[in-house]
Amino acid sequence: MAAQGPPESARIPGRILVVAGSNLLGEALASALESYGFTSRHVVPQGPEIESGIEWQPNLVLIDALSFDFTSGTELAGRLCGAGLRVCVIDALGDSDRFNVWTSAGASALIDSSERFDELFLTVSRLLRTTPMRDRSGLSSEERALARSAEARRQDPRLQPFAVLTEREQTVLAELMEGRCAEEIARAAFVSISTVRSQIKAILQKLGVNSQLAAVALARRADWSLDWAPRYSAKPSTSRPKRAC
Repeated sequence: MAAQGPPESARIPGRILVVAGSNLLGEALASALESYGFTSRHVVPQGPEIESGIEWQPNLVLIDALSFDFTSGTELAGRLCGAGLRVCVIDALGDSDRFNVWTSAGASALIDSSERFDELFLTVSRLLRTTPMRDRSGLSSEERALARSAEARRQDPRLQPFAVLTEREQTVLAELMEGRCAEEIARAAFVSISTVRSQIKAILQKLGVNSQLAAVALARRADWSLDWAPRYSAKPSTSRPKRAC
């Protein structure tokens, strides 16, 4: 896709590794990022090239999930995250289960493939401006889910429905309880609004409710909050002012 690039004042220096199964798509994306002031490099999702990409020590890895097999892509994301790299995934995010798999693999951010290139640039810039939040628990996503479930059972049976929520979904639910809308949550988390909408949809499905108001009401009746979750779950800030969306 064509990109003219932002003004010089908006450019953030950074090394971006683009992983795409298609040379044409990968090179086009890397070239577009170069026009936005980044140092970019494209590799295909294969052993030798991935190894060289990891050795290059990029500040961020962009995975074009639509250009190769989904299962291989999530395994690759886990491998890159395990190497200490930050990963952002470009995918069709209408499927909440697909989104949850990427999150479990360790992706720092997800971009809906239907978004404009400017949205991708903004997400990349925000990620490069921030320090990554690291999970010091040493547990896998499955172990973390089991720990949350056990903690819920120990404290109150009313909290059991919330144990199936991922860490990110818990944070989004807490933000909804604070009265924040999808746009504010997306901006604070450096993801697209469609990503947050997918997370909200997953929350409603898992809690068995039909609206955000019903989910918030259920959480309030159960006295649920992030306080019951393990300490590695990040609480949303309550200092940001609310505004109409």
